[in-house]
Amino acid sequence: MNIILEIHLGFAFFVFLLALFIGWVQLGRRVLVTVIGIQVLIGVIVAGMAGASHLPLPAMIWLHILAALLAMGTYIAGRRMLDASPKNLVPAIVLSFIGLVLIAFTIWYGSHLTLTHGV
Repeated sequence: MNIILEIHLGFAFFVFLLALFIGWVQLGRRVLVTVIGIQVLIGVIVAGMAGASHLPLPAMIWLHILAALLAMGTYIAGRRMLDASPKNLVPAIVLSFIGLVLIAFTIWYGSHLTLTHGV
């Protein structure tokens, strides 16, 4: 269980670095949606492994999942807004920043859940 959880955490920092460096451009937003989707899939595997091992998941894990899905949604919305009006960059940049903040919160909250819950 610890190995897959470490993979999940390590990949989370990869997602953060991608958001920090390429999340500001249109192609970067597309890449981030895919990479966040892979991270969610790894999280599903973590939850499945915990369930197979009969380990209880923290009660507040829904906030971790919601923040990750909201981060993905902000990058989708930013990409769509820039597709709709290519001249207006500000909303896409603001949504990319919100996505970066949500990714940082998701990493912090997930590590906080792991440290306090002791999986």
